[in-house]
Amino acid sequence: MYKIPLSKPSYLPYIDEVLSATEKVLRSGFIAQGEQVEQFEQMISDYTGCKYAVAVSSGTAGLFLCLKAVGIGPGDEVITSPYSFIASSNVIVHTGATPLFVDIDRDTYNIDLSKLDLTLEKLKTVKAYMPVDCFGNPKDTSNYNLATPIIIDSCESFGSKLDRPFDAAVYAFYGNKQITTAEGGCIVTDNKRIAEYCRAVRNQGRAPGDQWLDSTLLGWNFRMSDIHAAIGLVQLKHLDDILERRKRVIEQYKENEIILSQRIDYKKFNPFVFVVEVNDRDSVMKFMLNKGIEVKPYFPTIHKQKCMNEYNHLSFPVAEKVASKTLALPYYSSIANQDVNYVCKTLKEAIKYGV
Repeated sequence: MYKIPLSKPSYLPYIDEVLSATEKVLRSGFIAQGEQVEQFEQMISDYTGCKYAVAVSSGTAGLFLCLKAVGIGPGDEVITSPYSFIASSNVIVHTGATPLFVDIDRDTYNIDLSKLDLTLEKLKTVKAYMPVDCFGNPKDTSNYNLATPIIIDSCESFGSKLDRPFDAAVYAFYGNKQITTAEGGCIVTDNKRIAEYCRAVRNQGRAPGDQWLDSTLLGWNFRMSDIHAAIGLVQLKHLDDILERRKRVIEQYKENEIILSQRIDYKKFNPFVFVVEVNDRDSVMKFMLNKGIEVKPYFPTIHKQKCMNEYNHLSFPVAEKVASKTLALPYYSSIANQDVNYVCKTLKEAIKYGV
């Protein structure tokens, strides 16, 4: 156990409320998808301004369902980033489609469409665009000119602005995210057809009007439970406080001259991890771990992962360079001031002496 962990869930300052909320669900005897999920979806819809919100078992499940909803399948290609959590590409492969990787922008870490070279042949197979809000940095989609659906991987950016074109976006609520449901995610969209499809197939394909245990569509079990939703609802009620606490941590890092390595718009950005670039990253990481500070490399490039053998031969120099330098520092809403100061002091020490 590290003295200062990389992350802690955002519900901890409100633990008594979470325990009360989950106990209420448990005592009710109704622990599967029910009223708590419906309330959770409504609060997400209200917060984002989207007409529809569909809670699911994970952000990964949400991305997969959105791709299926817009008809992605074998023979198709989906434009996406090679610098992301691998789930954003796994879901493409699981539809039978192929990820079409495009290198990233050096400053924002988001996909750089100016590096996309589409031949006429490629134009026939590219059927969707799935940009990633890397570390929560919103990707501007307004300059996307192809007539294909835009599915935003917003799994890292809950609380950041969603003021850009999209057909659907997906949030994730893993334990290190801005808010957590332990496991869980949510699809948001203004497209009724996408919402209805995702709502049905997350529940074994039961469409509106289906009788008990009847299924119109071929679906999956990607439901969120009422227990998970209850955990999330408490945090949604305290969301302004959670995001403000996280912003104060960023400010404290800045006061210690430790700056996020991405170019960001602080009015739109609520990161899920605090990432810096350092030379000799692995040595710095080892030094800090030995000092009781949990740090981790974020992210390895997807195209070099063992499970992506088909893409290992590709080269995306910007993504690869960034991936060799980025290091995530402890960052969560309840981190103590003295702990942030200790992280900064130790990081500067590691860099100064070239450990």
